[in-house]
Amino acid sequence: MRKARSKQQFDALTRPWRDRMFAVALRQAQSREVAEDWTQEALLRAWRDFAQLTDQVAVYAWLLKILNRVVADDVRRNARRDQLAPMLTTGDAFLQQQACTSAGPFEQAVQTQSNDQFMKAVQALPDNFRQVVLLRDIEGLNYQEVGEVLDIAQGTVMSRLSRGRRLLASLLIRTESADGLAATSIHGGKPT
Repeated sequence: MRKARSKQQFDALTRPWRDRMFAVALRQAQSREVAEDWTQEALLRAWRDFAQLTDQVAVYAWLLKILNRVVADDVRRNARRDQLAPMLTTGDAFLQQQACTSAGPFEQAVQTQSNDQFMKAVQALPDNFRQVVLLRDIEGLNYQEVGEVLDIAQGTVMSRLSRGRRLLASLLIRTESADGLAATSIHGGKPT
């Protein structure tokens, strides 16, 4: 009887967050199937550790923390770190020329990209930057919540977010530049 009640309570607390958990996993995964596996594994771990949940108000942050551990475990297990794109430098002249009062390169690049281009660029970021950018800029968590989910200090969240945004903007700018050059060469030197 107690187990059935506990299952009902778990279901009631986690059901509203399952779609958002899947969306977070999908943004980090290379395929829908991997995202589904990560979400399912995170929910299984949450069920296993349900008795440890002390603050029922912070269920989403607790679930994201578990999901983050599942993703990190899977990434380590499959040695994906070796396959990540090389670290990009932020010494790009375009990035250095931006005035503080104008929209930064991150905002400019995001505004000009399609969702697919944007998500491909996000997936190309190294894990530690991608996770912070996704949780803060896509999921809308505050610095403290991101720090709790990732088990890092708030200052580390801010520095990784800043660096992650710059790397993302650089990737998006390079994608835009490459697309512009390809369009120019396809149309006989006339920009489209």
